[in-house]
Amino acid sequence: MDQVRIGLIGTGGICNGAHIPGYLECEDCRITAICDCDEKALARTGERLHIPKENRFTDYKELIGSGLVDAVDITTSNDSHVEIAIAALEAGLAVSVEKPIGMDFEESLRLQEKSRETGLPVFICFSWRYRDFPRYMRTLIERGEIGELYHMYFESIKDSGLWKGRKLEWRFQEERAGSGVLCDLGSHMFDLIRFFGEEVESVYCDRGTIIKERPRLDCDGLAEVTTDDWSNVICRLKSGIGATVKISRTVTTVREYVELHVIGSKGGLKFTSGIDGSRLLKCVGEDIATNTYREVEIPAEYAKGGQSRSFVELLLGRPDAYAATIEDGIYSQAIVDAAKLSSQIGRKVPISELFETGGGEK
Repeated sequence: MDQVRIGLIGTGGICNGAHIPGYLECEDCRITAICDCDEKALARTGERLHIPKENRFTDYKELIGSGLVDAVDITTSNDSHVEIAIAALEAGLAVSVEKPIGMDFEESLRLQEKSRETGLPVFICFSWRYRDFPRYMRTLIERGEIGELYHMYFESIKDSGLWKGRKLEWRFQEERAGSGVLCDLGSHMFDLIRFFGEEVESVYCDRGTIIKERPRLDCDGLAEVTTDDWSNVICRLKSGIGATVKISRTVTTVREYVELHVIGSKGGLKFTSGIDGSRLLKCVGEDIATNTYREVEIPAEYAKGGQSRSFVELLLGRPDAYAATIEDGIYSQAIVDAAKLSSQIGRKVPISELFETGGGEK
């Protein structure tokens, strides 16, 4: 095929802010159809992309059966990811799906099974692993620049839960989201632990909710928030080292900030990303004595690609070696679920418990 025809299912902020820009920069694809149950959101994105009205759908089944697309990109609420993805696979369409894969580990296994049954790929949108800084960071780790890994300290914090007037959207409802920042931000961090070459053996998690009520979407009054605003997760890795993951959407002093700090026997790497941009710092050799971290220049080849382009390359038979597969999504989902269970029962939870009870591969 000369150009891959992409269908977008879900036209909200993530789709418009993170997915569409990548597709528009990729000459090997074009967005040919869109779908959203919110007609206003559908119209806004349709006008932005100059999508004909007959190629705009409010029912995802109609888009999937339209013959207008070769693959679909799903950015809907978490409770509909698996249902839509399975329908697309059954129709012979490859799938890109936002994280987390589904509402829980067991549901996600259904999608893995359908992907294996159809032989079609399921691409997972763990956006950080498609960026140049984390990819080069992985290269430096694999080269042994900081030696044997000793510690991982990951942080993903923001103020999005404090936006004035923010209503009780699906992210604040456990029955539609599964969990709050634990899955929304945590799934990325758990994936990066694995992206950097480690495997999580067990987790201990504590989490809570700061903003306990929000305005209803459909009427006046307030309703209870049932998802977490903050989570702290201590991970025991199979190599014997530890990883600490701190996540929150209720930080009054930070609009958005991510830090990945990896320390080894020969030094450390620290990636930071916020409103002022991103940086990768390294402390090795003589700098260890003074704890001096120096900025690292990212080679030009790491600037290529991006999440949407990586999906298109997969569809064209040129898969990106670092792209997240359905198996990567399954493991992140297992870690999320184990952390959620840990917070409920107050003990460390081995990841193997999820695979044993969920029927997945050990």
